[in-house]
Amino acid sequence: MMTLKEFQKYFEGRFLAIIEEKSNGFVTYSNDAAIREALAYVPTFSQGGKYLRPYLLYVGYCSEGGDNDIFSILAGMELFHLFCLVHDDLIDHEIVRRGNPTMHAHLEKVYNNADISRAVAMLVGDLLLAWSVESFEETEQVEPYTVDDAMTEYRTLISEVIHGEMLDVLLSAQDNVSKETIEKKMMLKSAHYSFFRPLYIGMVLAGADSDTKDFAEEYAVGLGMAFQLQDDIADYVTDTQEGQQTLLSWYIRNEASEEYRSQFAGCIATDDWSEEDEKKLVKILKESGALSFAEEKVEEYFLQAEDAIFNHDKNGEEIWQEIIEEIRHVH
Repeated sequence: MMTLKEFQKYFEGRFLAIIEEKSNGFVTYSNDAAIREALAYVPTFSQGGKYLRPYLLYVGYCSEGGDNDIFSILAGMELFHLFCLVHDDLIDHEIVRRGNPTMHAHLEKVYNNADISRAVAMLVGDLLLAWSVESFEETEQVEPYTVDDAMTEYRTLISEVIHGEMLDVLLSAQDNVSKETIEKKMMLKSAHYSFFRPLYIGMVLAGADSDTKDFAEEYAVGLGMAFQLQDDIADYVTDTQEGQQTLLSWYIRNEASEEYRSQFAGCIATDDWSEEDEKKLVKILKESGALSFAEEKVEEYFLQAEDAIFNHDKNGEEIWQEIIEEIRHVH
């Protein structure tokens, strides 16, 4: 079984070839040069990812004895991720992704019209979703009934991540949110989407029985929650500026002293952030106890993943511990 780094080298070239093939087919519907320009940017937008979701799908498949070429499904998983990125960047008004312009930011340079660029970017995202579904359905390397079961899990993944994104958007407009609601958002938008569902889809494709789901969920949810909270720690300043609700902001609002609550409220009220404001926010994060709380929670989530290996007798399969170590050092 490949490590993540080995998989990344194996995956990217074939994946870009699939994007080129699908793009070439799509642009034949008309001779419009502007549409060709939009599709021409998809390969650039696609490069530089971790390919974590298709990797976990691959690991799940191999761990249950699968040995066929399921690349179209692996590609479908990453195509869905690209769809999410295009729409997420639109929602968050991001202009940089993986060191390159986001889809709508690039198209604004091409079309010189913000409204048209955002609209076309949204449609490119929709196209990536359509390609994702096509790729899932194109495989002929596994039994049809396992593909049907995997598609059921895939449709659930779509619903979960969209629900999680809706929560993310709506919660950003609220002053204070419960810890349980924030954790639900993390579960849907990250733990299930990026870890549990991809891993379990791979297992289902290999014909895994229902008992496997218990291990997959316990292990992958622990990893996913740790991954998201690590991300929240790394992006603390930006998330606060954008009004994101995280366990860090929850802690400051509900568990920190009145002094730090007041300072945090003052930071949130700031419209024009300076370097000094950002330094003040980092100081609040550390001195209020929010950082220590979050780091302890990260370790709890990693421990959940490690316990799953022991509880489900997976100790002899080194890949599970290797993945934990990869996620520990991914940020």
